[in-house]
Amino acid sequence: MISIRKAVFIVNTFLLCVLLVFNIYFTNGDMTIVDIKEFEYGGDIFFEITHPPELQFTYRIRPAKSFGIPFDKEKFPAKKTKLVLVDPHHGCEMPKNAKQLEGNVAFVKRGVCSFLKKTVISEISGARAIVITDNNIYDDTAYIHMIDDESEMSANIPAGFLVGKSGHLIHTKMSELMMSELPIVFPLNMTYVPLHEIKQPPWITI
Repeated sequence: MISIRKAVFIVNTFLLCVLLVFNIYFTNGDMTIVDIKEFEYGGDIFFEITHPPELQFTYRIRPAKSFGIPFDKEKFPAKKTKLVLVDPHHGCEMPKNAKQLEGNVAFVKRGVCSFLKKTVISEISGARAIVITDNNIYDDTAYIHMIDDESEMSANIPAGFLVGKSGHLIHTKMSELMMSELPIVFPLNMTYVPLHEIKQPPWITI
């Protein structure tokens, strides 16, 4: 016969294993990956691309976890602005198109340097916020909790993370149309809008 204490231990161990299997966190230096389904809305932010028609959808981004300022609706009201593709795309050095970034939202790819450094450089260039897209061009589900790089740098603009598949397709369409910026409404207040009513991109599978 198994004692009650031993039975409880076995059950708890089993439940812990199940939890670990279905809620795995992958850590890699400056990020933590989690499945988007875990969070529903959470504190995520939305923006809308208004042109071209092929990209006219509502996009979901995850705010940085430990750097930058929040997307406060009072300090950062939704407005028509531009999503500007930073040159070079990784955003790890002073951009060649810094003047174009002034008052707009910087759009950069992940990689080469930390999320925080990209944000600080975009802020210095005059951007009001930054959207960093993953370099996994096939992923449409895994969002990243962007954290700081433990340097002495600090950022004073909001930063958000966009899944790789959306970022890749936006980049691709901009290249096809030879566009370096897109008109957007940013951020959108989707607090009371059911998820199924949000006009998400058709390539997002959830």
